[in-house]
Amino acid sequence: MFKIEEIDPVHYRKQTRKSTLIIMGIFIVIGFTTARYTVVYFGEYSDSHIVLNFLGAFVGLLITFGIVNTFFKDANWMKEAMYAWRLKRHIMSIYNAMKPLQEAADQGDIEAIKILRFYHLGTEQMYQLDNNSHGLMELKSQMQALEAKMKEMDIEANQTEFNMESVAAYRN
Repeated sequence: MFKIEEIDPVHYRKQTRKSTLIIMGIFIVIGFTTARYTVVYFGEYSDSHIVLNFLGAFVGLLITFGIVNTFFKDANWMKEAMYAWRLKRHIMSIYNAMKPLQEAADQGDIEAIKILRFYHLGTEQMYQLDNNSHGLMELKSQMQALEAKMKEMDIEANQTEFNMESVAAYRN
């Protein structure tokens, strides 16, 4: 069960910049090292050192991914970035089933309406966190229409929790 949390957009952007810089620093050190040693150890077998550099950098990227995934994904300085990643993942799972969800909601399916409401609230939060005022303006009209329908059907508008399995019934 995923729950939308209250996060200050300024704090979110500060923390995600910090985590990005840390991960970039790790990759730079590992990527340059693996690129360099790929050329040193395999240079005599290849005429193209640039290919070996790219291969070494790619290996460095994989190592960096493994380190971040194993050691840092639960670190305090990664909390906001991981939250946003999980939120985007849930939003995309709903987006991928949007047409059947919208059709079910138009026919009065309460579960589909709740899922769409979570989608709108999650998307609204991502737009606020990313400081995307244009996307937020476009979303507002859709949100207002759904809110009116929810009020008419007497459905709670505060749908801040989402279970990924609930959207599976609406996938084609």
